Amino acid sequence: MYSDILVPLDGSPLSARALAYAIPVAEQHNARLHLLHVAAPSTQPFVHIARPTRDPSVDEAWLAEDRKAVERIAKRARKQTAVSIELEFRSGRAAAEIAAYARENRIGLIVMCTHGKGGFERLWLGSVTDAVLRDLPAPLLLVRGARGVSAPEPGAALFPRVLVALDGSPNAERALDAVAALVGQTPVSLTLLSVLNPVMAMGAKSFPSPAERDLCAEYLEPLAQRHRTPARSVEVETAVTANVGRGIVAHAAKHDASLIALATQGLSGVQRAVVGSVADKLIRTAPMPVLVVPSGAASN
Repeated sequence: MYSDILVPLDGSPLSARALAYAIPVAEQHNARLHLLHVAAPSTQPFVHIARPTRDPSVDEAWLAEDRKAVERIAKRARKQTAVSIELEFRSGRAAAEIAAYARENRIGLIVMCTHGKGGFERLWLGSVTDAVLRDLPAPLLLVRGARGVSAPEPGAALFPRVLVALDGSPNAERALDAVAALVGQTPVSLTLLSVLNPVMAMGAKSFPSPAERDLCAEYLEPLAQRHRTPARSVEVETAVTANVGRGIVAHAAKHDASLIALATQGLSGVQRAVVGSVADKLIRTAPMPVLVVPSGAASN
């Protein structure tokens, strides 16, 4: 269960799409909702007498505009729900301030949009997401902010079908715990997917290969058995592909998954870098929300 949920906002309408998920999750968990806006100085200097300078009045105008936009978003959110909503403004590096706020307030879940703005600002927000992932203090639910991606219908189950990507490590299984905490007692259909190492794929002569059967029997099936409940069905599946991220997205689409969940720190060294690239691939290409879980994360 989550008692405190954080939603970072940049003031844009698309970034506020995260609230379409955060509000029902907060209502389900009777959690407090924290809205955070981090202001940073403008990145575009003005040229004056052949020397780049900054105009503080322009910075102040932009910050005031963003503040009003975030306050309007908070006002609308308070009209939509009875859960407690706190609003805070900070200044500094966005990712560092988000992580610091999450730790200070014992945040159990962070919900944010991957792309809240367009053009150069879109690239900035993408870099914030990347930086937050590198220092993730709590599970992060990433919602696609692109136009054309539908938001959940009011009152509908948010995540009726969830695909959990597993790599065989104990830390990777934290994604399962995070999904269980997220959905609570809500009925859900889980698919546990493990993608085989490309080396295994090179040696596989037929499908299903012995390696796949062994993986299901020795790892996935016992794990599925532990997580099955009357409200939670669990099936298992394996895949052999050299492109892990693409394989996960393809299986999520095949199962019409409403959420993909994975842990970012199941491995170390070079393998951890590979896992990081998988998370990056999912964040940038998956049409459904992605739940990214750090090592050591727990609900609170």
